[in-house]
Amino acid sequence: MMTPRRLKTGLFAAFLLASMLSSAVAQEAQKSAPPAASQEAFGEEVMLPARTLLLRKSKTSWDEAWVNIVAAFKAVRADAEKLQLKVTGPALIIYRSTADDSFEFDAALPIEAAPATPPTGDLSVGPARTGKAIKFVYRGPFDSMDSTYELVSNYIDSKRIEAEDLSIEEYVTDPVTTKPEEIVINIYMLLKKQ
Repeated sequence: MMTPRRLKTGLFAAFLLASMLSSAVAQEAQKSAPPAASQEAFGEEVMLPARTLLLRKSKTSWDEAWVNIVAAFKAVRADAEKLQLKVTGPALIIYRSTADDSFEFDAALPIEAAPATPPTGDLSVGPARTGKAIKFVYRGPFDSMDSTYELVSNYIDSKRIEAEDLSIEEYVTDPVTTKPEEIVINIYMLLKKQ
Protein backbone atom coordinates (compact mmCIF):
# COMPACT_ATOMS: atom_id res chain seq x y z
CA MET A 1 0.00 0.00 0.00
CA MET A 2 1.29 3.42 -0.98
CA THR A 3 1.63 5.96 1.82
CA PRO A 4 0.57 9.59 1.24
CA ARG A 5 4.25 10.59 1.28
CA ARG A 6 5.18 8.05 -1.42
CA LEU A 7 2.13 9.08 -3.44
CA LYS A 8 3.20 12.74 -3.31
CA THR A 9 6.77 11.78 -4.23
CA GLY A 10 5.50 9.65 -7.12
CA LEU A 11 3.20 12.43 -8.35
CA PHE A 12 6.02 14.97 -8.06
CA ALA A 13 8.36 12.67 -10.06
CA ALA A 14 5.68 12.18 -12.74
CA PHE A 15 5.07 15.93 -12.88
CA LEU A 16 8.81 16.60 -13.16
CA LEU A 17 9.19 14.02 -15.95
CA ALA A 18 6.17 15.43 -17.83
CA SER A 19 7.58 18.97 -17.51
CA MET A 20 10.97 17.89 -18.85
CA LEU A 21 9.34 16.03 -21.75
CA SER A 22 7.06 18.95 -22.68
CA SER A 23 10.05 21.30 -22.50
CA ALA A 24 12.04 19.02 -24.82
CA VAL A 25 9.09 18.78 -27.23
CA ALA A 26 8.69 22.58 -27.21
CA GLN A 27 12.39 23.06 -27.96
CA GLU A 28 12.21 20.59 -30.86
CA ALA A 29 9.11 22.31 -32.21
CA GLN A 30 10.85 25.67 -32.00
CA LYS A 31 13.84 24.31 -33.94
CA SER A 32 11.61 22.99 -36.70
CA ALA A 33 9.32 26.04 -36.76
CA PRO A 34 9.40 28.23 -39.87
CA PRO A 35 11.50 31.39 -39.73
CA ALA A 36 10.24 34.51 -37.97
CA ALA A 37 8.91 35.90 -41.26
CA SER A 38 6.01 33.46 -41.13
CA GLN A 39 4.95 34.93 -37.79
CA GLU A 40 4.86 38.46 -39.23
CA ALA A 41 1.75 39.86 -40.82
CA PHE A 42 1.32 38.36 -44.28
CA GLY A 43 -0.84 40.50 -46.48
CA GLU A 44 -1.08 43.59 -44.29
CA GLU A 45 -2.78 46.56 -45.95
CA VAL A 46 -0.62 49.69 -45.74
CA MET A 47 -0.50 53.19 -47.21
CA LEU A 48 2.64 54.00 -49.20
CA PRO A 49 3.75 57.55 -48.32
CA ALA A 50 4.64 60.35 -50.72
CA ARG A 51 8.41 60.50 -51.24
CA THR A 52 10.89 61.84 -53.74
CA LEU A 53 13.11 59.18 -55.30
CA LEU A 54 16.45 59.11 -57.06
CA LEU A 55 16.04 56.35 -59.66
CA ARG A 56 18.57 54.45 -61.79
CA LYS A 57 17.10 52.46 -64.71
CA SER A 58 18.48 48.95 -65.01
CA LYS A 59 17.87 45.68 -66.80
CA THR A 60 19.12 42.19 -65.98
CA SER A 61 18.64 38.53 -66.73
CA TRP A 62 17.08 36.44 -63.99
CA ASP A 63 20.28 34.37 -63.80
CA GLU A 64 22.36 37.42 -62.89
CA ALA A 65 19.66 39.33 -61.03
CA TRP A 66 21.24 39.59 -57.59
CA VAL A 67 24.67 40.65 -58.86
CA ASN A 68 23.10 43.34 -61.04
CA ILE A 69 20.70 44.54 -58.34
CA VAL A 70 23.63 45.04 -55.94
CA ALA A 71 25.59 46.83 -58.71
CA ALA A 72 22.59 49.09 -59.41
CA PHE A 73 22.29 49.95 -55.70
CA LYS A 74 26.02 50.77 -55.54
CA ALA A 75 25.66 52.99 -58.61
CA VAL A 76 22.59 54.88 -57.36
CA ARG A 77 24.28 55.44 -53.97
CA ALA A 78 27.36 56.83 -55.73
CA ASP A 79 25.02 59.07 -57.76
CA ALA A 80 23.37 60.34 -54.56
CA GLU A 81 26.77 61.13 -53.03
CA LYS A 82 27.97 62.87 -56.18
CA LEU A 83 24.80 64.97 -56.28
CA GLN A 84 25.10 65.58 -52.50
CA LEU A 85 21.59 64.27 -51.85
CA LYS A 86 20.45 63.20 -48.41
CA VAL A 87 19.03 59.65 -48.48
CA THR A 88 16.03 59.33 -46.16
CA GLY A 89 15.09 55.65 -46.24
CA PRO A 90 15.85 52.13 -47.38
CA ALA A 91 16.71 51.23 -50.97
CA LEU A 92 13.90 50.14 -53.29
CA ILE A 93 13.53 48.04 -56.41
CA ILE A 94 10.62 49.16 -58.56
CA TYR A 95 9.81 46.60 -61.23
CA ARG A 96 8.93 48.13 -64.62
CA SER A 97 8.53 44.97 -66.70
CA THR A 98 9.29 41.26 -66.53
CA ALA A 99 9.90 38.58 -69.14
CA ASP A 100 10.81 34.90 -68.96
CA ASP A 101 14.53 35.59 -69.20
CA SER A 102 14.94 39.16 -67.87
CA PHE A 103 13.39 42.13 -66.15
CA GLU A 104 13.63 45.92 -66.11
CA PHE A 105 13.69 47.80 -62.84
CA ASP A 106 14.59 51.05 -61.13
CA ALA A 107 17.05 50.94 -58.25
CA ALA A 108 15.75 53.79 -56.12
CA LEU A 109 16.65 55.75 -53.01
CA PRO A 110 14.24 58.04 -51.13
CA ILE A 111 15.84 61.49 -50.94
CA GLU A 112 15.11 64.62 -48.93
CA ALA A 113 14.79 66.88 -51.99
CA ALA A 114 15.46 66.88 -55.71
CA PRO A 115 18.81 68.30 -56.85
CA ALA A 116 18.93 71.80 -58.34
CA THR A 117 20.06 70.38 -61.70
CA PRO A 118 18.01 67.40 -62.88
CA PRO A 119 20.11 64.28 -63.63
CA THR A 120 20.24 62.85 -67.15
CA GLY A 121 20.65 59.49 -68.87
CA ASP A 122 19.61 56.42 -66.86
CA LEU A 123 19.32 58.56 -63.72
CA SER A 124 16.17 60.51 -62.85
CA VAL A 125 14.29 62.03 -59.93
CA GLY A 126 10.59 61.50 -59.46
CA PRO A 127 7.76 60.89 -57.02
CA ALA A 128 7.32 57.50 -55.42
CA ARG A 129 4.14 55.56 -56.05
CA THR A 130 1.67 56.28 -53.28
CA GLY A 131 -1.59 54.79 -52.15
CA LYS A 132 -2.84 51.55 -50.69
CA ALA A 133 -0.74 48.43 -51.01
CA ILE A 134 -0.55 44.96 -49.54
CA LYS A 135 2.71 44.30 -47.67
CA PHE A 136 4.49 40.95 -47.41
CA VAL A 137 7.78 40.34 -45.60
CA TYR A 138 10.48 38.09 -47.06
CA ARG A 139 13.65 36.91 -45.30
CA GLY A 140 16.47 35.14 -47.11
CA PRO A 141 18.43 35.19 -50.35
CA PHE A 142 17.00 36.96 -53.39
CA ASP A 143 17.42 33.79 -55.44
CA SER A 144 14.90 31.96 -53.23
CA MET A 145 12.04 34.46 -53.48
CA ASP A 146 10.05 32.61 -56.15
CA SER A 147 8.07 30.57 -53.61
CA THR A 148 7.21 33.73 -51.66
CA TYR A 149 5.92 35.42 -54.82
CA GLU A 150 3.79 32.32 -55.47
CA LEU A 151 2.34 32.66 -51.95
CA VAL A 152 1.72 36.36 -52.58
CA SER A 153 -0.06 35.56 -55.85
CA ASN A 154 -2.18 32.86 -54.18
CA TYR A 155 -3.04 35.22 -51.31
CA ILE A 156 -4.13 37.97 -53.69
CA ASP A 157 -6.20 35.51 -55.76
CA SER A 158 -7.84 33.88 -52.74
CA LYS A 159 -8.80 37.25 -51.22
CA ARG A 160 -9.92 38.56 -54.64
CA ILE A 161 -7.72 41.61 -54.26
CA GLU A 162 -7.40 43.91 -57.27
CA ALA A 163 -3.62 44.46 -57.31
CA GLU A 164 -1.26 45.69 -59.99
CA ASP A 165 0.97 43.11 -61.67
CA LEU A 166 4.33 44.65 -60.74
CA SER A 167 5.74 45.00 -57.26
CA ILE A 168 7.97 47.28 -55.23
CA GLU A 169 10.62 45.75 -52.98
CA GLU A 170 11.91 47.72 -50.00
CA TYR A 171 15.27 46.43 -48.76
CA VAL A 172 15.03 46.69 -44.96
CA THR A 173 18.59 45.40 -44.72
CA ASP A 174 21.37 46.85 -46.86
CA PRO A 175 21.69 44.60 -49.94
CA VAL A 176 25.28 45.74 -50.50
CA THR A 177 26.61 44.74 -47.05
CA THR A 178 24.16 42.10 -45.76
CA LYS A 179 24.79 38.38 -46.27
CA PRO A 180 22.26 37.01 -48.76
CA GLU A 181 20.67 34.64 -46.20
CA GLU A 182 20.09 37.59 -43.81
CA ILE A 183 18.34 39.86 -46.32
CA VAL A 184 14.94 41.27 -45.23
CA ILE A 185 12.66 42.64 -47.95
CA ASN A 186 9.22 44.20 -47.70
CA ILE A 187 7.27 43.35 -50.85
CA TYR A 188 4.50 45.80 -51.75
CA MET A 189 1.74 44.97 -54.21
CA LEU A 190 -0.09 48.18 -55.09
CA LEU A 191 -3.86 48.07 -55.14
CA LYS A 192 -5.53 49.16 -58.36
CA LYS A 193 -7.24 52.51 -58.05
CA GLN A 194 -11.00 52.20 -58.34
